[in-house]
Amino acid sequence: MSDPNTTGPANDPPGAAPGSGANWRDMRRAERQARREARWGMSDDRGMPVGALILIAVGVIVLLGNFGLQIPGHWWSVLLLVPAVGLLVTAIRFYRVDNTFAGRAMGPLIGGLVLLAMALAIFFGLDWGVFWPIVLIAIGAGIIVRRGQPPRP
Repeated sequence: MSDPNTTGPANDPPGAAPGSGANWRDMRRAERQARREARWGMSDDRGMPVGALILIAVGVIVLLGNFGLQIPGHWWSVLLLVPAVGLLVTAIRFYRVDNTFAGRAMGPLIGGLVLLAMALAIFFGLDWGVFWPIVLIAIGAGIIVRRGQPPRP
């Protein structure tokens, strides 16, 4: 049995010139990477280690509280901003690819705005009984606006 990583007429990938020396696994990886970049409109960079930064920030806040620094009672609500910002950035990326907020950009946009509003309401101590119906009205209005747009081809 021959090694699939070796080159030769029997192991040339489909579509490659016979004996070209192309490794079918490398070609498959390149095709998969090109599809990912086309689908998401992004490159393969890994970005910032957000989880580690969150852990460091929470540790610093708790440590400062232990040293006697006055920290707001609802400081943890700021952590809701992390997924909110992530969703809003995703919505912006989808908007740049599609040039419309319809379709796949609408879900992250609505989710990000709801989480942002919740974080601000909790942090500033707004009355939850008044705030919660406003969130429901905003979500319903977003769904109506989305349905009013013509379908994409």
